[in-house]
Amino acid sequence: MIRRGRHELNGCLFFSDPRATGQAAAVQSCCAEMSVCPRFRRISKGIAARSASGRAVNRFLGIFFQTGRNLSKTGAHRSRGGSAEGRISMNKPLRTKHLSKSARRKLEATAVSPADRLKAEAARAFVEADYPRARDLTTQALMFEPGNATLHAEIASSFMQEKKYELALKHLMGALKLEPLNPKWLSAIGTILFLMDKLGDAVGFFEAVYQLEPENAMNVSRLVQSQMNLCDWSVYDDQKNKLRILDNDPANGDPFTTLLYVDDAAFQKKRAVTKSKTKAAISGRKVAHKFNRTSVAGRKIRVGYFSCDFFNHATMFLMARHFELHDRDKFEIYIYDYSETPDNVMRQRVLSAADCYHQVSDMKDEDVAELARADGLDIAIDLKGYTKHARPAIFGFRAAPLQISYLGYPSTTGMPTMDYFLADPITVPKEGRRHFSEKILYMPNCYQVNDNSREHPENLPTRADMGLPEDAVVFCAFNNHNKVTPVEFDIWMDLLKQVDNSVLWFLAAADVVRANILKEAEARGVPADRIVFAGRCSTPDHVARLPLADIFLDTFACNAHTTASEMLWSGVPVVTKPGEQFAARVAASIVTAVGCPELIAETEEAYRALALRLATRPEELKALREKLAANISTTPLYDTEQYVRDFEALMEKAILRYDDGLKPDHLSLADGKV
Repeated sequence: MIRRGRHELNGCLFFSDPRATGQAAAVQSCCAEMSVCPRFRRISKGIAARSASGRAVNRFLGIFFQTGRNLSKTGAHRSRGGSAEGRISMNKPLRTKHLSKSARRKLEATAVSPADRLKAEAARAFVEADYPRARDLTTQALMFEPGNATLHAEIASSFMQEKKYELALKHLMGALKLEPLNPKWLSAIGTILFLMDKLGDAVGFFEAVYQLEPENAMNVSRLVQSQMNLCDWSVYDDQKNKLRILDNDPANGDPFTTLLYVDDAAFQKKRAVTKSKTKAAISGRKVAHKFNRTSVAGRKIRVGYFSCDFFNHATMFLMARHFELHDRDKFEIYIYDYSETPDNVMRQRVLSAADCYHQVSDMKDEDVAELARADGLDIAIDLKGYTKHARPAIFGFRAAPLQISYLGYPSTTGMPTMDYFLADPITVPKEGRRHFSEKILYMPNCYQVNDNSREHPENLPTRADMGLPEDAVVFCAFNNHNKVTPVEFDIWMDLLKQVDNSVLWFLAAADVVRANILKEAEARGVPADRIVFAGRCSTPDHVARLPLADIFLDTFACNAHTTASEMLWSGVPVVTKPGEQFAARVAASIVTAVGCPELIAETEEAYRALALRLATRPEELKALREKLAANISTTPLYDTEQYVRDFEALMEKAILRYDDGLKPDHLSLADGKV
């Protein structure tokens, strides 16, 4: 039976309807009730408008979410104090020496209030991860202090720890009803909606906080990420101010988001370095670990890979063959898997290729590092950086004598305990080294590994199957849509105007994203029928449709990575423009490794001209596609065997340098100074 109706819990009005598409009705209703405050009335209109049109879009890319801890900070302090006297001692000490003995005895005998006792016990339960008990105690405290908004927020925080987002949202609405202009509650509600993929609703709350507390860098980061995930390009209207706010508080916000938002390598490094210090990714007592070990000379080198992506993930589509080709006479391979993903084909490939596999999802970061040290690792390789579900603190605890950031995160980690970053001369030219806290390990060709054992699909769809015109020039934009900015889009729309009978094949699944893209196209004078949308599908089906495109158009601040390799594997030219930061130079490295540097344009105008020339000269385009098809088997990009030999040679060179008592330095396979 469907239960639907109006409810009230602890003074918080909410609605429940399992058939509803989300919590938008609850959001708007709560905002309406709180609109008695004139200032909030103005803000709530924006929230309600966003909520009315908000739809779940995209997947969560990974933000350093600390709301649960932040909302419970007061409780945590109380638990450390343990009593009223303990809490008093955290502030200015109470002077009692001038009181009489009887007065002092009276003061010392003063009973702690029932509410304070309950709150202290709730805080202890929260710290001990007993969230149901913490909620029960906090609910009892609310009976004594029904107007305490923080108690509602602490109940929400406990639900957050259990990922019960709708219940957390309900209690935060209770806090917001009591304190309608408190930016903490507004931002926390926005964050929960973000995690629930209700980005349209979330943006309204983040924008409200942006008005009330404009210098809040964490809120700005989440606002930027939400709007980019919606292709809501109003995010670029005041980009300079938002970047200023993020730059003033580098520790707060998701580093990956800014990689998509701006091509500025110095900016990215500053944020990463500060975050690694202030977010406790590094703990002072772990950095100077001594390793009881012998030199690798005459024995196998132990290499450990750390990730939660040992499943059907882009990283494994690139790397699966890499594990299988390791020289087992020279290397022992250890896997530290902290995912909770069920068993799958990719994981089985990795397991078969590894000497030792550890499932460490339930272990603390420090314990994972201790396990790696007990295994006697020589080299620890982080495949995550600051991407979704990353655990950089493992490397702050020093898992191995040498630690390397590789493949998963296209920028510096900023961590002094991360010794090396694996790159190539194109992604990190000599002048780009200053933007990395790590030393660079230079692969001789492309830094990116590829799996040459993958098969070309046998059953290919037709253009009609994909909704594409049979005789059209198909420009393809299959990067994640949050990488697309107005700068590239302006060029793409100009190309559609200049090339008759052409379409843009755009990857976007959510209706709200598609609507925003069509709105932007219309604003540039391009009718909706010139945009053909592609939805998400399985990897085999996705790869099978790629050859239907004529030309792939790359994005600028963050290039195509795995997508660029897949496009070239499918015979589709990738037109790219390298920028400054690593993420903006990846595609240039990839097309060079496949023997087609002519696909690199150095300026926006050259990018436009190159794409236009290929689109209007069919013979040149045909010759280029034939060249790509021939080069796949003869150039370094898909020569996985040689890649692994080069990779292993670099690993050996780095660890032998360590054994010689030398500090990390920029290294390549060539002799002499890099």
